[in-house]
Amino acid sequence: MSKHSLWHRETLYGRDRTRMCQFSPPTFARGQFGNFSHFCAPEEYEDNNTIDGWTSTLVGASTLVLLDRVGGWLQLLGAGAENDGVNMQQEHESFLPAADRDIHFGCSIEMIDAEQTDFFIGLAPKDTTVIATPPTDLIGYWTHDGDSNLDFQCQSAANGLVAAVDTGVDLVSGTAIELGFFVNGVTSVHTYINGVEDSTFAVAAAADIPAVEMALTFAMLSGEVAANDLKIDWYSIVQCYA
Repeated sequence: MSKHSLWHRETLYGRDRTRMCQFSPPTFARGQFGNFSHFCAPEEYEDNNTIDGWTSTLVGASTLVLLDRVGGWLQLLGAGAENDGVNMQQEHESFLPAADRDIHFGCSIEMIDAEQTDFFIGLAPKDTTVIATPPTDLIGYWTHDGDSNLDFQCQSAANGLVAAVDTGVDLVSGTAIELGFFVNGVTSVHTYINGVEDSTFAVAAAADIPAVEMALTFAMLSGEVAANDLKIDWYSIVQCYA
């Protein structure tokens, strides 16, 4: 098994739906740090629209909702106006691409309306308006209102802007999809959709991999006058180091 397939939850945690943190010694011979969540622990949800360890910026009267679904889901819910939404980032910029420091990310998400929702999912510096004013350093997935295309982008400010690439996969309203990527040190980036490496994305050049600290980011905006959303079933992110 190639090391860039390690973002798979079965390999990463040793168990499937429980999301138990059971790192496999043969797989992770090096040190690692990271986190995961099913958003089902009550102590994570301190009060309405606040989750421990995350900084959330709400546009309009948008909300964070813990859904009553098996395993726990988090819903980033727009308030009903166009461009309402939520910008949600972990409080610390904990992840820095570097030689011998591979990053493995995976998540499962779903939306009410795939054609009328903007989202960004991945790594970016702390920023309260990731979608409206995208940062120049980032690694992650995009979709934009007006179509259901799933795009991926990896760019470094030091090397200039790089256009997002259409993965060829269309998002489907009301249908969950698993997204993942593997950052191979500062050498390349590989993307995974529903557990399969995406052959349409040209592996990012080393110069396009950001050399800055970044935070895990989930951001969404509604593309119409409707309460559209981004639902997160689970996420996992781990950075391994020598």
